[in-house]
Amino acid sequence: MAGSENRVGQIQAAMEASGADAVVLRLAENIVLATRWYVQIPGLALVVIGREGGATLLVPEYEAGEAAAVWPGDIRTFPAIRNDGPSPGQEIQRHLRDLAAEHDAVGGVVGFEGSFESVAPGSIHGEPNAVGLPTQALLKATFQTERLQDFSEQLESMRAIKSDAEIESIRRTNEIAVFGLDAFKEHAVRGKTEVEVMAAVEYAISTRGHGYKAARWVRGFCTVFSGPELAEGWKYWRARTRRIEPGDAVMLELGTVADGYWSDHTRTVVAGTASARMREAYAAVRAAERAAFAAARPGATGGQVDSASRAACAAAGFIQFPHHTGHGTGFRYHESRPQLVPGGTDVLSAGNVIITEPGVYQADLNGGVRHEDNAVVTAEGAQILATTDYSFDLA
Repeated sequence: MAGSENRVGQIQAAMEASGADAVVLRLAENIVLATRWYVQIPGLALVVIGREGGATLLVPEYEAGEAAAVWPGDIRTFPAIRNDGPSPGQEIQRHLRDLAAEHDAVGGVVGFEGSFESVAPGSIHGEPNAVGLPTQALLKATFQTERLQDFSEQLESMRAIKSDAEIESIRRTNEIAVFGLDAFKEHAVRGKTEVEVMAAVEYAISTRGHGYKAARWVRGFCTVFSGPELAEGWKYWRARTRRIEPGDAVMLELGTVADGYWSDHTRTVVAGTASARMREAYAAVRAAERAAFAAARPGATGGQVDSASRAACAAAGFIQFPHHTGHGTGFRYHESRPQLVPGGTDVLSAGNVIITEPGVYQADLNGGVRHEDNAVVTAEGAQILATTDYSFDLA
């Protein structure tokens, strides 16, 4: 993992192999990958990398001071959200023309993020940006070329293996998520609405997460769902005004981001005292998670990890869960690799950050149970990044 610290060097090696003369990054998650800077307004920052030398980070003038504390390399600025000077568009074009010339990439092959469809937002989460035809037109005009190269596969491949420093940043996000997980157990009690519990979780993450180990931008995104409909396994994407009733299963789905690094968690509790059958289901799900993480070693396939998890659940006497076992995470809430699915062929490597989320959904359980943790793949199996109180019932 130590060799992956130099992300710019990795990108340049991939450029040489693919024949690209420059790569331009505009998505928040890939700017984090290259520079560790988490952009404020999505789309209003870019990274330009040539075949040699360092990367250049383009940011609005008001971000320059904070960005310099994170990224020690070249930073160039442009005005934004003001009308008393050159427009941001004009200045961005000027910088790109200059960098195209500096990197001897005018008329050359320019790599871009052409196939990212699921994207992580910047710190203004309500408006994530995409890389569409206007960005492609911008690159063609400023680099004076028609030769754009989709560089998505190279980026997805390299970012699946996290560096030591990135793992520590993701660990910090997991530790911040624990604030929300603890709040969930405190508030998921009878009489509370699902929305009230959701708000308490997100409040805890925001108020306790900002400043934790110097985190500058933190946010939690969660849904809470409760009651018998959890037996269907899928109705948990929207918190409702439904009040939690005694004996309900209550499930939390939580995505947390701190300075551009993400975690993904699920917890289930019972509002009261769990039945013996519910306890058995919870034990089966926890066993399935342990089996998956034990199997998640370098060289194992996603299909093998998935099989190990399902076998543990079945051995405990429960029907196999209908969804995947897990996926990658870290630069995005849900990353494209490795996929831990039936028959999955993704091969795990040391430094993969994965989640597993086995579940049991049955009507006789008054709902369902799912559990999800984040772990880093090592030679000894996947090691969980942050632990919590794993108690199940809230009597």
